[in-house]
Amino acid sequence: MKVSSQRIVKIVGAAVASALLVAPLAACGGNSAGKVKLTFLSYFNKTQIGKVIDDFEKANPNIQIEMQTSKNYVQTLQTRLAGGEPPTIFNLTMDNRTDVMESGAALDLTGSDFFDGIDDSNFTLFQKDGKTYGMPVTAWYGGIVYNKDLLKKAGYDEFPKTWDEFLDMGKKLKSMGVTPLLDSNVNTQPSGIFVGLLASYYAGEGSTQMDEDIWNGKTTFSKEWTPVFKQYYRMVEDGILGQETLGIDGDQEKSEFMNGNTALYRSGPWDLDTLRKSGINFGVAAFPAYPSSEQWINGGPDQGFAIAAKASKEKQEAAKKFLAFLNSEQGLKDFTSGAGTQSISSKYTAEVPDEFKEIVTDYLQKSKFYWVNWGKAATTMVSADVAAQQQLIQGKLTPAAAAAKLDDTWNSVK
Repeated sequence: MKVSSQRIVKIVGAAVASALLVAPLAACGGNSAGKVKLTFLSYFNKTQIGKVIDDFEKANPNIQIEMQTSKNYVQTLQTRLAGGEPPTIFNLTMDNRTDVMESGAALDLTGSDFFDGIDDSNFTLFQKDGKTYGMPVTAWYGGIVYNKDLLKKAGYDEFPKTWDEFLDMGKKLKSMGVTPLLDSNVNTQPSGIFVGLLASYYAGEGSTQMDEDIWNGKTTFSKEWTPVFKQYYRMVEDGILGQETLGIDGDQEKSEFMNGNTALYRSGPWDLDTLRKSGINFGVAAFPAYPSSEQWINGGPDQGFAIAAKASKEKQEAAKKFLAFLNSEQGLKDFTSGAGTQSISSKYTAEVPDEFKEIVTDYLQKSKFYWVNWGKAATTMVSADVAAQQQLIQGKLTPAAAAAKLDDTWNSVK
């Protein structure tokens, strides 16, 4: 969530993010029986953040929060904002933050007292022109989750550290009749595996500013991403990543892993309870390194919490109380427990699960984590990236053509 726009964000901790539930959208309410009624369109589902709301309402009986969710969160929020009916509280995501901040829809929160305990560097993604519009309270991270028993049958006692070794292992698993890998991310967002490889490539080139240089026109996707697309495409050429990965969602991918049909998938702490209950003998590793470089992981600050600029002063003040509760010991405990995330606030620190300690200690806490945070037009760029990834897997685009497609789209939205 992180090399953010290619700045490495300083994070003390770790974490996650993930799937949304469908819920009906209700109209914004006013005051009822002396209560201030707020609407909260949440990127997070009720399991992840519901307890935060329940405990907040207990501590603030004069404030009621109506939680709303959507499978297509970004589009739903965009529609609400464009229609002049913004939720009182909402999340700034990696895909909508720039557009929302530029539109003036989010309230300026600069210098708020409830930011206390969160390092300033974590706000970078949610700032524009020196003003802060969103508050992150947790961070996320992800790597490769693998089936230890299947890898052992293929002759591996640990997960490969280099890309060439990883490809060799994939071919051995394939020869055993096992699907080495599914990558559901290619259907909805940048592939986490590609992003891990891209981060490793950037590190090998000695720069964490390459995305920023692309955004500023100093370099191009064709120059920086083509080498990584070529390495990623080797999985397709070797039969490690097939067209069966197209069209599947995260739940299907996870189910295939839980049933022992695929040897590995990209995941994080958000799946920990399910993994533990599955009976699979699993391990967690950083992504294999780009040739002559080092391993990295996915990660960064979670979605920021924002308040509608058009909300009444009364509702804005009530919403600020909710954000303050989020960044409290109780709020952070509720949220990190429900969402499988880890606090980035000094007000609460939870023990890292044993399965992910190496990832956190060796990568997250050493700032070796990254995610693509588009400099603008994130929704358009994500769509272009997904299309390029899918066509690459289908053999309809070469690696160079996939990168060139991204250049074309970027130039069209400048």
